[in-house]
Amino acid sequence: MASGERYEGVAEVLDAVGTAVGAAEAHGMLTGMLTGQEETSQARWIAEVLADTQPRGEEARACLETLALLYDETASELADDAMGFSPLVPSEDQPLPDRARAIAAWCGGFLFGLGRTEPGSDAQLPAEVREFLNDAAEISRVAAEPADDEDDEGAYTELVEYIRVGVLLCREHMGHPLQHSEHS
Repeated sequence: MASGERYEGVAEVLDAVGTAVGAAEAHGMLTGMLTGQEETSQARWIAEVLADTQPRGEEARACLETLALLYDETASELADDAMGFSPLVPSEDQPLPDRARAIAAWCGGFLFGLGRTEPGSDAQLPAEVREFLNDAAEISRVAAEPADDEDDEGAYTELVEYIRVGVLLCREHMGHPLQHSEHS
């Protein structure tokens, strides 16, 4: 499933159960939790996403199935040394301001999820990881209204790639070393 379709599907089921957490934020939260802790259960993450809601019926079933699938896909992507991971954000055919807000929400969710795992002191992390975490905090505060021009589109694409690589860097230094075949 394409990332944009996956995003829309997650957004739809979260909206149907009335959670305040959007698709990008939920995925960021999951990614942070999986990055900062050896074992983050599906149930723990789903409980965080659905806090303050009481989903019932068909909407609840659809939501739980979608979130379980997203959990499995994200965990596999993060564990894959082919580095297939990417933040879950709206597709490129969505307006740039919507995508910019989504990437800000994703970063906020990532930092929240990472914090929920009690990863330890930042001082123990390499400088480039600390820099990425600071950058993610700055990005999470952006409520941008960029113009739809090619410069902004290029900057957005670079930002998504920076976040993708930054997450993999964090994962490598926070107890989830990537497995390289030459070290096996």
